[in-house]
Amino acid sequence: MIRRAILATTVAVALALTGCTPGTGTASSSPSPEIPDFRKPGAAKAMVEQLLADAESQQALMVKVSQHNVEVSVLKDDKVVTWANRSGTVTQVASDLAYVDQATFDVDGYQFDNVGALFRAAAGQSGSEANQSLTIVDYSGGKVMMSVSTEPESRTVFFTSSGSLLEILDFNTEGGVVGGVATAIGGRTTIYSLSVISDQSVSVEFPGANDTTIRRARAQKVPVTTTVRSGATNLPLYATSVVDPRAIWRVVQAQRGEGGISENSTWSVTIDNREKRLQPRMYFTFGFTVVVTDLAGDVIDQ
Repeated sequence: MIRRAILATTVAVALALTGCTPGTGTASSSPSPEIPDFRKPGAAKAMVEQLLADAESQQALMVKVSQHNVEVSVLKDDKVVTWANRSGTVTQVASDLAYVDQATFDVDGYQFDNVGALFRAAAGQSGSEANQSLTIVDYSGGKVMMSVSTEPESRTVFFTSSGSLLEILDFNTEGGVVGGVATAIGGRTTIYSLSVISDQSVSVEFPGANDTTIRRARAQKVPVTTTVRSGATNLPLYATSVVDPRAIWRVVQAQRGEGGISENSTWSVTIDNREKRLQPRMYFTFGFTVVVTDLAGDVIDQ
């Protein structure tokens, strides 16, 4: 009897350790979480709202969405806290995002209900759909943007808050110059200078706080970026209302094909009041040729 009791106890312990039950021989395991697809309409937005609730915050510092993962970073007591759903598991996670005065935002102000549609639009523009991820974050100077990137990286594609593709501006067209000038100026009423480089960007400079100079630039495929440098400039300020982007384009059209300037020549212009006159002037460069005009685009003989 004692021998049989010892044998029965040994079998029971072995079964418990292996997770098997008599007669089945099958190991038991906890069910794996269902892996979500956040490209589906409504899936990402619902998960972001849940993660914000878990983080006890109504404002996000960053949102990142891929096919199977969602991360939401918030600011709590000047520290970054990140919650994530990674392949179906929701938990607080470590984050390498550092807080350096980025803007926080209300996710309801950004249309990402259909992440799959945003991914398809981005792939059409960048030419890649490999490992796509959507990011909503302060891109530059407090401007929060949505963008889709890939791994390996092809080209980051930007979206407006309404979910529309950011317009690509061709500064070799009148419409591109008009749009670029308006975007670079933004709400500024006075500036030191405005510059257009036909194959690169439109930028403006104006005074910042504490004896600094701020530069706002709009590139062809990238939203406005803001940079700050120490020190002021000795250029006089002038009103942005005197800038006529169509006059800029008229000069470009008039000069191309004249005086040795190629019909397809790249060009640049800077508008400032370096000569401290009543009005600023426009200083154009076409290769090695310099053309100076008034604000209406009439050439000034030097």
